[in-house]
Amino acid sequence: MTLTEPSALIGRPIPDLPTPAVLIDLPTLRRNIDQMAGVARGFDVALRPHWKTSKSAEVARLQLEAGAVGLTAATAAEVDALVAAGIENIFWAYPPVGPHRIETALRAARSARLIIGLDDLAAAQPLAAAATAEGVEIEVRLEVDTGLGRTGVAPEQALTTARDLAALPGIVLEGVFTHEGHVQGVGADPERRVEVGTAAGQMLAQVAAQLRADGLELPSVSVGSTAGARSAPGVAGVTEARPGTYVYGDENQVAIGTVDPADTAMTVLSRVISTQRGDPVLVDAGLKAMSSDASMHGDGRIGTVVSGHGGVLATGNEEHGYLHSSSSLEVGDLLRIRPNHTCGLTNMHSHLVVVENDVVIDIWPVLGRH
Repeated sequence: MTLTEPSALIGRPIPDLPTPAVLIDLPTLRRNIDQMAGVARGFDVALRPHWKTSKSAEVARLQLEAGAVGLTAATAAEVDALVAAGIENIFWAYPPVGPHRIETALRAARSARLIIGLDDLAAAQPLAAAATAEGVEIEVRLEVDTGLGRTGVAPEQALTTARDLAALPGIVLEGVFTHEGHVQGVGADPERRVEVGTAAGQMLAQVAAQLRADGLELPSVSVGSTAGARSAPGVAGVTEARPGTYVYGDENQVAIGTVDPADTAMTVLSRVISTQRGDPVLVDAGLKAMSSDASMHGDGRIGTVVSGHGGVLATGNEEHGYLHSSSSLEVGDLLRIRPNHTCGLTNMHSHLVVVENDVVIDIWPVLGRH
């Protein structure tokens, strides 16, 4: 067995690892899971973490053990992976457009409680027809745009769309939801973040109240983001929170102050491969290791060195990272780099190296990649 086989890494100290490698610090991960579970309990809302951050069956089980009611997914591959892992309560927060997604929905609904998010009658009709032909009913939630400007109906259109959805056979309107991702865009002003997150929660709760007044039963009013996790779920009428990034933390959340640096569980282990340029130094964590998700720092970096030498991974090619402002580095030196955005980075890798006290204690496969 060689070190290229993931199972051979268990029991090894970090310096023995092939690089680049994604490290997950288990004590930090567990602390993050417990802290967010406590936040949800404090707001008296259900917690349904977004699984796109971890894509790990082991993380999902830890979150459920800490009190999560289920998991949130974004892709058909994630839904299939969660079902295969035995997860029985899944919210698929993505429009079920196309035959493949509809087939996935019907397959998943046979063995799990599946709720699907959508924002349009045109997306619902093929799903409803397929469910009717199958002789089943599938729960759906109507997405409401509370300010992000992505998917979701405008609040003033929600009642009309909800009525149309409720009239379809084969589906059951179970609730409304939003992704208040625009809270992150507010930046490092904590008061402004709370204001924007609270406004998103209030807008969604008001839509839910309007729909209920029209006679529609809506058990779920669901918000979801890490940046808004300590504001939007606290609004009266909100029943569920769906943060995702919190479980690992990342540099973007650190940059705006929603995650403490000590609470970042994920780093990328990288080695210096060349010092010929002086500054930058070249490392083996490039775009294929870090992803190209944008930085909230506004300087284009793809990662931030958090080990002793410091520095910024300013840019990268596929297998090369350009490291600026580090001190006294030599070829072969090891670095720990905090990624801008953990969700995008997870999808770049086939497995996660779980460490405790700088020793590898487990290898977790990354599931549902696409």
